[in-house]
Amino acid sequence: MTPSPISTASAPQQRPRSLDQCRKGETLRITELLSQPAFGAQDEQVTLRLKELGFLPGVSMTVLGYGFLGRDPLAVKIAGTKFALRRSEASKVAVATEDQP
Repeated sequence: MTPSPISTASAPQQRPRSLDQCRKGETLRITELLSQPAFGAQDEQVTLRLKELGFLPGVSMTVLGYGFLGRDPLAVKIAGTKFALRRSEASKVAVATEDQP
């Protein structure tokens, strides 16, 4: 009987997470805009507004900080422009950690 081949471990895959789960100072890349049931019938309008502001897949951003006691709003910087989002809005933005050179 031949021994079974040992599989080599591939690079660890990052779990998708939303912008509201990120820490101050992180540099991130937007992967997609998610549906958020909390917005109900307005979900598509919120998604469209985020896209109009520049929250598009592939865009790089930096988390600048959070409001009082780590709550609303969440401040981010995209292409030199600073934005403040509520946590509910930030939860629509799926991100991945940007690879550092």
